[in-house]
Amino acid sequence: MQPFPGVDKASLLATSKKYQTAMADFLCDLVRIPSVNGRNSEIQVAERIAQEAQKLGFDSQFHAIQPDRPNILVSYGKGPQAFAIIAHIDTVSEGNLASWKHPAFGADVIDGLIIGRGAADNKAGIACGLYTLATLRDLNLIDPEKQQVIVAGVVDEESGACSPLGVRYLLDSGALRARGAIYAYTSEIVCTGHRGLLRLEIQAHGQSIHAGLAEWHTKQQGANAVTALADLMVKLEGLQIPAETPPGFEHLGCTVTPGTIMNGGTYASIVPDLATAMVDIRLLPGQSTSVVLDAVRAQCRAIENIRPRTRFEITVKVDIPGAYIPTNHPLVTLAQDYTEIFHGQRWEAAAAGPANEGYMLIEAGIPTLCGFGPTGGNPHAPDEWVLIESLPTTTAIFCGIIHDYLQK
Repeated sequence: MQPFPGVDKASLLATSKKYQTAMADFLCDLVRIPSVNGRNSEIQVAERIAQEAQKLGFDSQFHAIQPDRPNILVSYGKGPQAFAIIAHIDTVSEGNLASWKHPAFGADVIDGLIIGRGAADNKAGIACGLYTLATLRDLNLIDPEKQQVIVAGVVDEESGACSPLGVRYLLDSGALRARGAIYAYTSEIVCTGHRGLLRLEIQAHGQSIHAGLAEWHTKQQGANAVTALADLMVKLEGLQIPAETPPGFEHLGCTVTPGTIMNGGTYASIVPDLATAMVDIRLLPGQSTSVVLDAVRAQCRAIENIRPRTRFEITVKVDIPGAYIPTNHPLVTLAQDYTEIFHGQRWEAAAAGPANEGYMLIEAGIPTLCGFGPTGGNPHAPDEWVLIESLPTTTAIFCGIIHDYLQK
């Protein structure tokens, strides 16, 4: 493939690299603004993005259900042929600060890395997105009268990738429409899709009794909800649920992880009558939620049958589907072409294990790379990082994909 008629690789990369320091400084500012889901509003991050957009000469708009949690859209061009770069602006908690070698929100720059919560997941995507707009404009790579590129900073993704406040609202309100999209996570693959997520809360109900009474010793009364739940968790850990594997998901399957959070008991001398556990189940695209729930319920009934006075109650907390685009979709092959050009190797087209909001976009008819962007690591872990020199390379790749894709 001959990239960019009239624009060679060196010119594109040089234009992107002139923004490297500005991109890094901007990303550091974003990381230093805590936006922990459930603790901080995203509004200060959105305002900082709007400030950077204005500095670069781009319009921005807030779109929100809750005014203190606004999505922000920054755009270049006004034509009907649109492409979107999407990144969420909330983060998970920093967790145990003692596990961090660097301040969680310090955005320390060490050996060419920016370190801090949200650096990789997902604020680097915003930095690359805004400076992709600048590079596209500088090199006249799109026709702003016919085409449009949108950078969307969205809220509340970390609540479970099912929020009505972020991508869902933008799609339903008509604020976000595009022919294609990149959800700009850090990556080393061309991400064609993601698994679904079924998150369950299971309550075990037993019967409380004083642990010293004879009726408990003889099992005439009482039922230990904690050990019943533990028994269920062990059985679910070994549960095998077959599912058809779509292309790109060969390294993945349906994964059941029981007991990610567990609670139970009220007092040291009382047989516990209530215990709860969260169960995380990752689904392949097309896999039936009802079939999986039936398999879990069958395990519950088996334990109830051998433990008198015990029963289980299941509540579905999150239920989002897996989604993907074909590995030969033009968006995928263009991304592979440009990784080969700018990274020297053709990245694998494969799906991601964790779920994200890509399914919303794909269901809305927007082909989406569900995770593709700069080099980074340790998302949801201490000392999360992104490689600074990968930021301009990523903007060059984004420009190539967008330019070619909108010509099709």
